[in-house]
Amino acid sequence: MREVPLILIVEDNRESREILEARLTANDYEVLTAPDGEAGLHMAREKKPDLILLDILMPKMDGLEVCRRIKGDSTLPFMPIILVTAKADSKDVIAGLEAGGDEYLAKPVDQGALLARVQSMLRIKDLHDTVMAQSNQLKEQLRTATRIQSLFWPKIPDLAHNSHIWAVSVPAGYVGGDLYDVIPLQDGSVLTYVADVSGKGVPAALIMAVLSTRIRVEALLQNDLGLLLFAVNNSMYELASEEGYFASIILARFWPANGKVQMVRAGHPYPLWIAGGIIQNLPQIKGISIGVSPGAEFETKEIVLSPGDALFLFSDGISEAENNNHELFGTDRLINHIEYRQGPPWGQKLLDAVAAWRGDVEVNDDLTILEIWRNHK
Repeated sequence: MREVPLILIVEDNRESREILEARLTANDYEVLTAPDGEAGLHMAREKKPDLILLDILMPKMDGLEVCRRIKGDSTLPFMPIILVTAKADSKDVIAGLEAGGDEYLAKPVDQGALLARVQSMLRIKDLHDTVMAQSNQLKEQLRTATRIQSLFWPKIPDLAHNSHIWAVSVPAGYVGGDLYDVIPLQDGSVLTYVADVSGKGVPAALIMAVLSTRIRVEALLQNDLGLLLFAVNNSMYELASEEGYFASIILARFWPANGKVQMVRAGHPYPLWIAGGIIQNLPQIKGISIGVSPGAEFETKEIVLSPGDALFLFSDGISEAENNNHELFGTDRLINHIEYRQGPPWGQKLLDAVAAWRGDVEVNDDLTILEIWRNHK
C-alpha cells in the first residue's frame, strides 16, 4: 500500500462526489474521482487505488457490475471496495456483498462512519499487501530450494556389460522428501536406493539432505548393506525421532558384470523384479523404517538379474496416487503397466499414466522411480 493511500470515488452525483472528496482530502488521503461506472472501472484498472468508494446506482454501468468486474480480474491487486447505497435494506446489502463488496455505507454518508470504514478497510489492505509480499518472498525462497535440491540428484553413470540405470524424482510441492542415489563403488558395483521421508515440504527435504549425505558416508565405510543401514538408522533416530520423522528405504547393490543384486529393506514398498516381461517373486526382506527404533537390524537378500531382466524401485507416491473418486492407482495398475507396455525403462510412461489417472486432483505425495536392467546379449 502507498505511504499516502490513494482512494478512488466513483459517484455520478456531483455534489455527493465533492463532499466525499473534501472529507477524505481533509484527512490527508489522496483522492481520484470518476463520474460513472465505466470511467470508474477504467480508472481502477489504470491507477490501482488502495481503496474504492463505489456508488451502486449509476448510469452506463452500475456499481454492482463494476464491483464484479474488478473482483473477477485476476490481474488486479486486492482493492477493498466500500459500496455506497441509498438503500440500506438487507437485500441491497446482500447483493453488494455477493458482488464482491467488502463493506458498505448508507446515504446520506455520516462523516464519522465514513472515516471509520475507510480506516478499517485500509488496515485490511495493508495487512493483505504485507501477507502477499511475505508469500512472494517465501515462493522465491522455495524456488531457490527447488534448484538446490535438484543438485542432490546424481548423474547416472554409464554401466558396462550392457547394464543400465534410469531414475527420476518428482516432488509434490516445491521440494520433497523422496530421494534416490547411484553410488559407484570400487569393486565395480553400484549402490542404488530409493527412500521416502515421512511428510513432505521443507522439513522432509532437509531431512532428505542429511540422510543422503549420511548414506554416502557409510557407503565408504561399510561393505555389508545390513551394517550400512544399521548405522544410518541410528543416525536417523538421533536426528529426527523426537520430531516424529522417519524414512522408508530400499537399497540395492548391483554388479553389472554378473547381474548379482544384494538388497536390504526398511519399511519400503518391495521393488518389482521383471524377467521375461513377467513380475517374479522376490524373497521376503525384513526391516522396519529407519528412525523408528535405535539398534534395529536389517537382513540382506540376493537375486541375480539375467540378461533381459530388470529391477524396478519406486516410492509409494506411485501406488497411492489418488483420482477424483479417491481411488488409488494401486500396485495392480503398476504391475499391469509394466507387463503390458514396452520397456525398460518404463518410468516416464508410468509418470504419464499416473498423471492421467490423477487428472486435476492435487498431487498428494512425491514420486520417485529407479530402474536397473540388463540388455539381452
